[in-house]
Amino acid sequence: MKTKASLHERDYLRSFMSTMTEKSDVIINYVLAVYFLLGIALSFKYDTWEIGAGVGTLNLLAYYSAKLCVKNSKFYQYVLSVVLAIFMAQYIYQMHGLFEMHFTVFVASTILIIYQNWKLQIPLALLVILHHGTLAYLQNYVYNDANGFQIYFSQVSFDLETFLVHIVLANAVFFMNGYWAYYFKTHSHDHITKISDEYELENIKLASAKFNSIIATKEYNDFIHKTTLDLKMPVSSVLKLIDVSKGHTDNDQLLNYLEMMKESAKKIDNLVNDIHFKAITGKTNPNQ
Repeated sequence: MKTKASLHERDYLRSFMSTMTEKSDVIINYVLAVYFLLGIALSFKYDTWEIGAGVGTLNLLAYYSAKLCVKNSKFYQYVLSVVLAIFMAQYIYQMHGLFEMHFTVFVASTILIIYQNWKLQIPLALLVILHHGTLAYLQNYVYNDANGFQIYFSQVSFDLETFLVHIVLANAVFFMNGYWAYYFKTHSHDHITKISDEYELENIKLASAKFNSIIATKEYNDFIHKTTLDLKMPVSSVLKLIDVSKGHTDNDQLLNYLEMMKESAKKIDNLVNDIHFKAITGKTNPNQ
């Protein structure tokens, strides 16, 4: 089992995660546009234009400022988590505590999964607890006079029991979405590691095949070299014997036979020399 990612694997992981982050950022641009426009649309209900346009604009400025000013960092993603939580609080206020507006935070929590970073659920969970706890207390225990100042948090009774159930269920959703973000990241890493292992194994096989081919070629060349040396000696001896024999006879027919034998022996000698030269250099003997 591998205990440390190879350099190639780390580069591939970094490239993959960078590509996924870029694609996620593009999606978030559309999400934030929809969230901002939703705030504008909700302003028609209770004439909350200052909140819809003002808070919405500040949210966008906070996110894009963090993204542009703190580069090569995931800080802007945590700012995004906070911004999405603020949008939830904005919608709740704009709709005078309409309970359904609380569900927008679950949409935000699900959207954050695309970054494959479970820690992004933490700012969202903390702000929900802080927002719900503070406003539920103010609405029920401080500004509870129907004729006085109003806190728009919930249109239903939001006592301690309701608050605890609400927070537990909300955090259960955050936990599950955090788990899925962690799972997707782990699955991506495992998949890339598997691909990297297969790639390295294939490289090892290719290197082994190349090494075996080199060994086989060397053994073949060594065999050819030895064989040609073994052949050169008897051929050379035959040529010398023919020259000696020609000096000891005047028979024209015999001399003719010896000359024919000599030509044949020379052809064999040239062939052996050519094979020997090619085995050593890999080229054809230019002298042949």
